[in-house]
Amino acid sequence: MNNEIRTRDLFVIGFALFAMFFGAGNLIFPPYLGLISGPQWWVGFLGFTITDAGLGLLAIIALSKYDGNLNVLASRVNKTFAIIISTAIILCIGPFLATPRTAATTYEIGILPIFGESVNRYLFSVVFFIIACLLSIRPSKVVDIVGKFLTPSLILCMAVLIVKGIVSPIGEIANTTMIDNVLEKGITDGYQTMDAIAGCMFALVVLNAVKTRNYSSQKLEIKATILSGIIAAVCLAIIYGGLLYLGAQTSSLGVYDINTDNTKLLVDITNRVLGGVGVYILAIITALACLTTAIGLISAAGNFFNELSKGKISYEIIVVICSVVSCAISVLGVSQIIKISAPILEILYPCAMTIVLIGLFNEKIKNDIVFKIPAIVSLIFGLLFVLKGMNLLGSFGDVLDSFPLTKFGLGWLVPMLIGLVIAIVIASMKKTKTA
Repeated sequence: MNNEIRTRDLFVIGFALFAMFFGAGNLIFPPYLGLISGPQWWVGFLGFTITDAGLGLLAIIALSKYDGNLNVLASRVNKTFAIIISTAIILCIGPFLATPRTAATTYEIGILPIFGESVNRYLFSVVFFIIACLLSIRPSKVVDIVGKFLTPSLILCMAVLIVKGIVSPIGEIANTTMIDNVLEKGITDGYQTMDAIAGCMFALVVLNAVKTRNYSSQKLEIKATILSGIIAAVCLAIIYGGLLYLGAQTSSLGVYDINTDNTKLLVDITNRVLGGVGVYILAIITALACLTTAIGLISAAGNFFNELSKGKISYEIIVVICSVVSCAISVLGVSQIIKISAPILEILYPCAMTIVLIGLFNEKIKNDIVFKIPAIVSLIFGLLFVLKGMNLLGSFGDVLDSFPLTKFGLGWLVPMLIGLVIAIVIASMKKTKTA
């Protein structure tokens, strides 16, 4: 048994967690945000990093005391409710949405620009998920494979792009921004990556990896998990800062505007910084970013359903099933995948965030009603805002638009806080009556 946390363990696990978080969206959003932010790129960076890496880290911290399992923490709302919500989240961000998107994005950004359609989309997806499955099939080795081998390669490629862009700037940063509220845009973009939910999934993978290090107490395991999460968040922040800065360098070129496609901008920046070899470097970066995320998501789903079934369904079988389902869905393409599954995730996201945020104070909360009311309120308002986005609420949609923080995508937050206050009052009254 180990009585001290080894620094090497922290960096291997932290690097693995960073790579799991760092998917295609995390690669594509920052350069565009830098472009439209111009001289205020650092303001956009702060907003994006806080609501992306910051919320993801909070999820890791909140779940570190509960074996990394959202289902365990959410059971304070209701055990059946917890299973339904946790399963829906795992399925949506796993084999039904984010995992298939990793292969589709790798094909569209990494393969098409080099090989065109000479590489069959279906064959590529099969090969991609065979690799992801093989690298995920042994749960005890997932973090080591990603943290020791894949992540260093990803960081090296990112470093080449960012450092070269800093040493040899693409252009001058413009004197004005293309939008009025840079901080608002940064916060919104970071929030919409939904990395807090990814953190709810990856916490289980990280906790299991920490347990294989044979630390002598649960306290050390929790501490190692949180420190690994901090390392991952710092790595994300450094990469986001570099990508935003590169994007800001394009703001005065006169070639790009607010309507520029995110992916096209990333491709152009890579080509401008690295020349002809840029398309190949971008392909490697995209493939590594998407593959590590796919491995993390598949492994998380395997761990979750293995624990949910109390070991009756083996981790290996779940990994194979998730890989097959993800492969089948991936051929639909990125836009179609998002169109089908994203609304469901948007309904669940406020509820998951509520459970995570309240879960930070779980040990001090004695009455389950403090979890129940805010979670149900956030779920209802998550549904309402999705229906509003589909123009199905008529004039009531205008009422929702007037809610505080709606422009940040956080219109559900104030109703949830009101529900939390009501729940605390009810809990206090019950405590008083009992006394």
